[in-house]
Amino acid sequence: MLESSDNLNELPELKVMVRNSQGKYLAQDPNGLFFTEDRKSAVVLRYQADRVQEQLETIRLTYGVALVADPVPLEEIYEKCDQCHDWFMPYMLFFDGTRFLCADCRTRKLFRKGTAPGPTRSLR
Repeated sequence: MLESSDNLNELPELKVMVRNSQGKYLAQDPNGLFFTEDRKSAVVLRYQADRVQEQLETIRLTYGVALVADPVPLEEIYEKCDQCHDWFMPYMLFFDGTRFLCADCRTRKLFRKGTAPGPTRSLR
């Protein structure tokens, strides 16, 4: 599932990469920030939490440089449950030998097989 807010009116946190007018991506190494054509090296920011829109506007007004925030495609950050097809962080999925399942789908599968962990009833 996507990162969400307690406020139901807010959208889930969007991940973005910043691009300049030449299409190069903002990246960072120990020497500082730079632009690169290597998309895999791009810095990934949280659009709301990192206040990307305000920062890009400040850069535009202060330096006259227009930068663009490109959304990171879901499939590059999240993995899809093979059963319910919802998106999850990779650490939230379980591999059952053939498919990747979220916790809910994995539990349902285990209950169908009768192997689900849980309390046992004694037969009298």
